Amino acid sequence: MRRETKLLHYGRGDLPASANPPVVRASTILHDSIESYSNTLAARELDDSVMSYGRRGTTTAHALMQAINDMEGGDGCWLFPSGVAAIATTLQAFLRKGDHVLIAETSFHATHTVCEQFLKPNGVEVEPFPWDATDVSPWIKPNTKVIFVESPGSETMEVMDLPALCKSAHENDVVVIADNTYGSGWLYHPLQLGCDVSIIAGTKYLSGHADVMMGAATARGAAAGPLRQAVLASGQMLAPDEAYATLRGMRTLNLRLERHEENGLEVARWMDGQEAVKDVLHPALSTNAGHAIWQRDAKGTNGLVTVVFDEAFDTKRFLNSLKIFSIGSSWGGFESLAKTVNRKEYGTSSGSRRSENIVRLHVGLEHLSDILEDLENGFRECAAE
Repeated sequence: MRRETKLLHYGRGDLPASANPPVVRASTILHDSIESYSNTLAARELDDSVMSYGRRGTTTAHALMQAINDMEGGDGCWLFPSGVAAIATTLQAFLRKGDHVLIAETSFHATHTVCEQFLKPNGVEVEPFPWDATDVSPWIKPNTKVIFVESPGSETMEVMDLPALCKSAHENDVVVIADNTYGSGWLYHPLQLGCDVSIIAGTKYLSGHADVMMGAATARGAAAGPLRQAVLASGQMLAPDEAYATLRGMRTLNLRLERHEENGLEVARWMDGQEAVKDVLHPALSTNAGHAIWQRDAKGTNGLVTVVFDEAFDTKRFLNSLKIFSIGSSWGGFESLAKTVNRKEYGTSSGSRRSENIVRLHVGLEHLSDILEDLENGFRECAAE
């Protein structure tokens, strides 16, 4: 069955049945005998889809876990109340006091916050490493346990060579964890490229409607065991209503991403022709760092476009004048968003460039003509005396 068809059939049991799995809310699961209760406790250690207790999820969450696991190509998937919760718990699964972790310098700022405020105070040594590294041996120490990557890089879209990096990491017996929120299990498959764990903030494209907070971590091989243990020990799970909404949103994931890609690429090309724009960061543009690698490893792009303006350009006035684009955090919903990026440097194929005038756009599903007119009006407002 092709993956587009699978999206529509995830979670569907024997017919007759509802098109979407129903929302099942439960804490206690009742039994009519000690034998039944004992058998369930034994069965759940071999099968995470067994209904045993609300903290381990109901059938609603289990359907979503199985769907994401299949889409990512893993051996086990676990759900969380946010993407950051997925990142923090996954790191906790593989790191102990005295261990060393390498974090790609271009990773999401909240990942660095988890490292600074949680890992370091608990005795884990944290070190950033360059996004364009393929041989990680120079940064490996005897106590290095984990390498955390994100590709494309958060906000400034640097693309990493994951197959080469993973090969180097595994030669040194190091686990590779990837933040795959950009690819969302549809555009990009880190597990197939060599990573051991792939994390998605389903708050973004999986749910797709800007009304759900959730995260997922999918592991392959030996990495599944420690991750599962950490999830169960820490009591992480996604509420059934959020699980239902995410799985329902995934039904149109491919169609939404096609439109996001179409609109985003048109905006990227249009922005690249504006006088006040110094650089446009988008994996599909040949000028983007790692463009050739993205073409090799990925199946498309999404609606994110990062624009580097001339230093003299009034980005605040530009953003405040936009009507279609709202100002806000997150992305991956149906709507267009814009925000400034708090980075002074961004990577390119020829090295690092400095800029303090960077804006990230999430190009939504609105009509492309309206989107471009809104941006044009923004430039016009900035040019007015």
